[in-house]
Amino acid sequence: MGQTARNTAKPPFRSSRTGAVALACGLLVTGMVTGCGSPLSAATTTLHGVVDASVVHANGAVVAAVEGLRLRRGDVVRTGPQGRAELRTRGRVVYEGSAAAVQMIDGARADLRHGAVVVDAQHGPGLSMSVAGLQVVAGSGSAVRAERDVTVRLGALAGSVGVDSQTGRHLQITPLSQAIVGGDALPDSTTDSPLRLTDDDGEAHAVPLLVRDDLALGALAAGIDSTGDSTVRLVTAAWHSGLEALPGGVARSEQVLPVVIAAAAGGDTRAGYATAVALRRHGASWGVVAHRLHTTAAAVLAALSVFEKGAATGQVGTVPAALDFLSGGGAVAGRGTGPGDGSGSGSGGHPRPGPSSSPQPTASPSSSPDVVGGTIDKVLKLLPTPLPTVTSLLPVPVPVPSLPSLPIVGVTPAPAPLPTH
Repeated sequence: MGQTARNTAKPPFRSSRTGAVALACGLLVTGMVTGCGSPLSAATTTLHGVVDASVVHANGAVVAAVEGLRLRRGDVVRTGPQGRAELRTRGRVVYEGSAAAVQMIDGARADLRHGAVVVDAQHGPGLSMSVAGLQVVAGSGSAVRAERDVTVRLGALAGSVGVDSQTGRHLQITPLSQAIVGGDALPDSTTDSPLRLTDDDGEAHAVPLLVRDDLALGALAAGIDSTGDSTVRLVTAAWHSGLEALPGGVARSEQVLPVVIAAAAGGDTRAGYATAVALRRHGASWGVVAHRLHTTAAAVLAALSVFEKGAATGQVGTVPAALDFLSGGGAVAGRGTGPGDGSGSGSGGHPRPGPSSSPQPTASPSSSPDVVGGTIDKVLKLLPTPLPTVTSLLPVPVPVPSLPSLPIVGVTPAPAPLPTH
């Protein structure tokens, strides 16, 4: 596998203009910070956060992986079934999960032999990594999850990620999207392939806000599913033609959360609702749905609180009425605070025209002021760390939750707390 990585200068890899430029930018920034004459390939990589791991030198010698160990060129870091390790190079961190093997060819190149890693180059230089014959370029400012087993899964946690095949094909994985590759057949795009999170150790360190929102919304979905069908009836009563058709037997939360997430995001809520449903249909995690619509779990909880008030007064008995109520005057306190939105008002979310623009809402016979409020209480109890209150729309510091290490693809390891450094 190391030989594949050494061929990165050959024509197939040069065909990745976008990826090459991204990596080059990362190298340039690194050179400016650390001084000329010190290329990234010569940078030292050290081990941290080591649990049940070993290092195999190029001559075949095996040594125990310990905190602060400086890796040599060509070293392979292997982790046990419950192991983990962090490979740090000038501010870039490669989080290696359990039962994995990663070869550090030099400071700029790596080879994922098997298992899963998260490459966090958001605050450091980029990395060119070979994965089963594919060349993955995580440029400076990006973060990527890579899994190698029978198939390869590559997900862009932050920024975009370039992928090149040995046949010269190139794929740009857009932010919060993923690609599942069998053999050397790259898909044409990742438009219909949103990211599926695992919410594990590496992802929690690389994108803590995204993981936190995913955990919160996942717990909210579980709360909705466990409270009976009253909440769903509040949303779907007396309306059929405008509700996205979902397969029979889907969870109740699949009917409710897209409405509330779209309302929390503001803007064109009907389009947002359709987008949320489509993302879930293609396998997106709830946190990814929210962030793709530029909103947060805190804003969703706030919108759900407003939804509860509307339900108590019989103003949100239908999906269109719920969207109008939440995105209009009734949802001022619940607008989204997506990335780049420094205010709690939400951009583009103006109240809709008068009542004639949508069917008149009808009160659901099962409406109760405690239906959704009870769900919120359950969500807050299910989460591992405190959430901001439902009326808090400003960004808050998010601690990294206690999560298991990166798993082997298809295997769920036993939970283990993050080691302290």
